Amino acid sequence: MGAIFGIFAGYYYYSPKIIGYMYNEFLGKLNFIVFFIGVNLTFAPLHFLGLSGQPRRIADYATSFAEWNMVASYGSYVSLISVLIFLYLRLWSIN
Repeated sequence: MGAIFGIFAGYYYYSPKIIGYMYNEFLGKLNFIVFFIGVNLTFAPLHFLGLSGQPRRIADYATSFAEWNMVASYGSYVSLISVLIFLYLRLWSIN
């Protein structure tokens, strides 16, 4: 996800120079904040689950880890919402 932050930053820096139109700065900041929250909600619980003993890359996990896995799933949904905000912002800046 760190590479995606770089892609977003590159778009926000170069898009006014390339397409000639400025993007909505509020939506850009909203995209960053929502994506930052989503990434941290996704990967912080996975870190704690790994410290608790959940193995990686398995199809089934113990029920004691279900709550943290659900939090990580919700974090990925928040990241998806951020990408949708970015796509809307991109369409908004082109029109």
